[in-house]
Amino acid sequence: MLGTLLVAIVLAGQAEPAGAAEAEFAKEQQKKWNAYYAQTAADYEITRGEGREQKLELKPEAVLHWSNPVREGETNGSVFVWTYNGRAEVVGTVFSHLVRGDPNVKVMAHSFQSLSPESLAGQRPGQPGAWSLSGAGIQPRPIPGSPPPAKSAAGRLSQMRELAREFSATTTLDGVEQELRLLTQPIHRQAMATDEVLDGALFTFVTGTDPELMLVIEARPADGGDDGAGSDKGTSVWHYAAGRFTDLTLKLLHKKVELWTHERGANLEGRPDPYVTGRYELRPRIVE
Repeated sequence: MLGTLLVAIVLAGQAEPAGAAEAEFAKEQQKKWNAYYAQTAADYEITRGEGREQKLELKPEAVLHWSNPVREGETNGSVFVWTYNGRAEVVGTVFSHLVRGDPNVKVMAHSFQSLSPESLAGQRPGQPGAWSLSGAGIQPRPIPGSPPPAKSAAGRLSQMRELAREFSATTTLDGVEQELRLLTQPIHRQAMATDEVLDGALFTFVTGTDPELMLVIEARPADGGDDGAGSDKGTSVWHYAAGRFTDLTLKLLHKKVELWTHERGANLEGRPDPYVTGRYELRPRIVE
């Protein structure tokens, strides 16, 4: 009995380091993948305007690292934001997943959603993945019943977080509609006021940690008349805008009232799609 117990203790002691070593290896691999995602994002040159004369600035660090165990094997990635005058103009993700039938190879994919009022173009010099998006990427609308924007930046951030909580979102997978989870901490905060936007922040709804829908909340000038937010012409009013970050069906609701939807495979009837995604390269699963 004592001998059996000693053997069990020895085996348990051997199993623990083996499991710890495997976990540490996986952690180091993910760090290397995150670094690769960041370098890929940095390779992009994104410009705005019909003449492509205005260059967007990439925030140097990823605003979110995510994974989705429900999708294809080892699906994970990083989210990045490109800005112009401090405002988020593009949100994109670089991610990877295992190739079906080959556990040693991962496919790299890139997705972008325009948040800009202008046309955009992106390219990686000498690399695949060039894209262009014509027209405005989002359509801001007043948030019904929202309070006037606070005078202080801290007060406005608090308001934006409270307003974001008033929204809910769903996605549909395999015919089943499911709730998405709001990350109440914005993934981007506007750096400075502009003529068009006094303040703003970018929130996201996720499955697990995988972003599916982007929610923009901004204090914009009222356009006069009844804007649904109870503000007079010349004042700032809280606006919302939605941007998809998936090919699945999405719904955005405000206080249980549906305000925006995207149907999977919807025919845009000639209208430009502000979302672009593609698969561009294969890489070994193990990063040296």
